[in-house]
Amino acid sequence: MSTLSRRLGLAVLMMYIAGAASADGQIDPRGKPMGTHEGAVERYAVWQDEGGWHVRTTTKEYEHHFRGVIEVKGGEFVQVRGYKLEHKGPQRDLFIEGPEHHVINFDFSTKGSVDGLDFRVKGREPKLSFTLTIGEKEPKFEPGRIFIGKMGAHPSSNPFEVPAHGK
Repeated sequence: MSTLSRRLGLAVLMMYIAGAASADGQIDPRGKPMGTHEGAVERYAVWQDEGGWHVRTTTKEYEHHFRGVIEVKGGEFVQVRGYKLEHKGPQRDLFIEGPEHHVINFDFSTKGSVDGLDFRVKGREPKLSFTLTIGEKEPKFEPGRIFIGKMGAHPSSNPFEVPAHGK
């Protein structure tokens, strides 16, 4: 088999995998995405593990604004906690949980570090809906900067939904 044939075959395989991973119904949120660490290029990381749900924002060097809404359908949030959030100054990070424990709104200013949320969800078969944007003046949906689960899947829409209790 020629090098060109192998490369072409690999490219087709990668396109197939990326297509399957980007369909919201196919996203497996279990496991931390690679590249989720302080100083990584600006991105969201969303995953579930035995500790519950985790949402992280990271930037390499420059400050970026991350805004979002997380909604639980058919359940409620429990044990919502901030992760490495700044509580004062120009990079103050905020999150607000709704009074009925169905919605979390957040606004993080991340610069060369990581900010985030950790939470659990209770309910029989709840779904989570995420609306995630990046940007200061004109926040926008950037699916290529949202990494979900161990495979680092990208959502195809904003908002996107995943089962709250894994696949």
